[in-house]
Amino acid sequence: MRTPYRRLTTVLGIAAASASALALGTAPAHAAGSVYSAYNSITSPSAKTEFAADGEILSALDMKSDGHGVAAQWRYNSSSATHSYYHGGGYATVGKWNLSFAEGTTLQIRACLQDTSSGTPYSCGGWEYAKA
Repeated sequence: MRTPYRRLTTVLGIAAASASALALGTAPAHAAGSVYSAYNSITSPSAKTEFAADGEILSALDMKSDGHGVAAQWRYNSSSATHSYYHGGGYATVGKWNLSFAEGTTLQIRACLQDTSSGTPYSCGGWEYAKA
């Protein structure tokens, strides 16, 4: 017959082993395959920007058939220098750009509308954080 103490230590041992196995098998929150998204509007988005950490690919998706092009913008964390890429391919098309950052670099992305390659981005959404 087992004593209550022995039962308790067995249960605690099993729980500790299970927790260790779970902790070892859990990936970090922002692993290399993370994809970050930003929209130009919360209620009715017409432009989407994504940054894929794996390969450091920035993309712009035109989400509405409205005659406007889209722009994907990025900047280093809170920097005043903004980099903008225009995509005028039309509704449901994606423009992609291969960027290069040091591993772990923090940046911000946002989505905007833009009417021509020489135009100025407008109707931009808020800045969203991303990590290379």
